[in-house]
Amino acid sequence: MAILSARATSGKSWRLPVCVAIFFTVQPVAAHEFWLDPATFRPATGQSVPITIRIGSDFAGDTYPYVRALDQGLAIADRTGSHKPKLLDGDDPAFEFRFTKPGLARIWHRRAPEPVSFDTFAKFHENLIEEGHEQLAAEHRRLGKPEQGIRELFSRHAKALVAVGGQSGIDSPVGLPLELVADTDPYDRATPHAIVRLLYEGRPLPNCLVKVFRGSTPATSERLLTDAEGRIKFDLSQSGEYLVAAVHMLPAKPTDKADWLSLWASLTFARP
Repeated sequence: MAILSARATSGKSWRLPVCVAIFFTVQPVAAHEFWLDPATFRPATGQSVPITIRIGSDFAGDTYPYVRALDQGLAIADRTGSHKPKLLDGDDPAFEFRFTKPGLARIWHRRAPEPVSFDTFAKFHENLIEEGHEQLAAEHRRLGKPEQGIRELFSRHAKALVAVGGQSGIDSPVGLPLELVADTDPYDRATPHAIVRLLYEGRPLPNCLVKVFRGSTPATSERLLTDAEGRIKFDLSQSGEYLVAAVHMLPAKPTDKADWLSLWASLTFARP
């Protein structure tokens, strides 16, 4: 499949058979982000906006269709409440939504867990290093987990912040298991820095790697560790799109039929 720009949009919807869509989505690639890419992050009030799902790296990724079998929640939250868009299996862009209320809108999507396996410990260790969890290599061996055929269940949690009608606001949690929350308004040009919190089950997650990608320099990410309150701070001097991403890993339970669980979170917005 061709790698597309994170800012490219098709402008129209097409559908795959559900079985084909599921086949594509279960082909995991280590260290690949999952994010929501609206056609515009600053729509006019009343504007209908296509929203694309992307999976890739360095802020470039393939588009992926909406798959109902993998949907554990998808909605748009604004100051009037939560709204469910029309969703059809195989649609790409995944869905479209008309933003009728000015202010900050939060688009979010939670995907069902999917399996991935690593043939060797070396490949698993390489992935741990990329996502800032290299300390788990020793824990893996201490727990007596396998050196080959290492199984992981990964789940994705994506959120996008949209400023409707030239207005915005402060983000708040939508209840994702792993969630990035902007404590400052990224659309406010008077605010030179962003402060973002990482929450696991609603509580701050300290000492976890968070990567910040900028659309103006997509191949370069800033790697930051969350503080005791789960926060990171980064510069917003560059205009354009931003992708903030984090991964949290846990040992799996025997009933999970896996060795590790990984939760992936992303947050996207566009700086004016």
